[in-house]
Amino acid sequence: MSSSYQDLSDISLDDIHFAPFSAGNNELNLLGNIKGETVLELGSGALQNSVFMSKAGADVTAIDFSRNQLRHGQKFLSENKCDINIVLADISKLDFLKPGQFDGIITVFALEFLENIDLFFESCEKLLKPEGWLIVSTVHPLSAFEWDDQKKLLEVGNYFNPPVEVWKEDESHPNAVTIFRSISEIFTSITNSGLNVEILMEPAGTNRRSPYKGTYWEPYRSRFEFIPFAVVLKALKK
Repeated sequence: MSSSYQDLSDISLDDIHFAPFSAGNNELNLLGNIKGETVLELGSGALQNSVFMSKAGADVTAIDFSRNQLRHGQKFLSENKCDINIVLADISKLDFLKPGQFDGIITVFALEFLENIDLFFESCEKLLKPEGWLIVSTVHPLSAFEWDDQKKLLEVGNYFNPPVEVWKEDESHPNAVTIFRSISEIFTSITNSGLNVEILMEPAGTNRRSPYKGTYWEPYRSRFEFIPFAVVLKALKK
């Protein structure tokens, strides 16, 4: 779905995006000063976040398993004269990377496509240097449930066992799956890996200057004003 997603999304190259119609890093300052740091983006998509971090002075490695997404990102690299190490790979299998080589790791809207998040966070912990940081933005578990736009109400069934979303771009593509997880499950998985969660946020979708918007997200704007689309966590390596 990379072509339609990129065509219909307005994603800034001058900020880090965490959630649609929500504040970015320029306002939240979750990353801090990353000049001179080695940073890994997992599930980088078309490299918008990686381009921002590269322009901020970081040595960036970006990994995604979608060749089309990375192809979209190539034009951003050339337009902004960024030197980013791009890797076409599955982020659920990171044992090809050297342990302890990154100051920071960021992943935005990729965790929900992974079956084993325990293994993922264990891999992140191994890849980080001592005192390294991890920032995760993933779909909020309430995103699994239907929104009544007229009543402005969410129809929540079993929060502790949210439905799995099965979807496809068109009939020529195989099914894709979005896995919704409770905040406690994500939090526990991170801490069990040996990382300490320092910040947990549920950003509201009310920021008109958001670095993440576009016609792709417009149908959900009113929902995001009441219900968070994402949960964002920052953790540090002990």
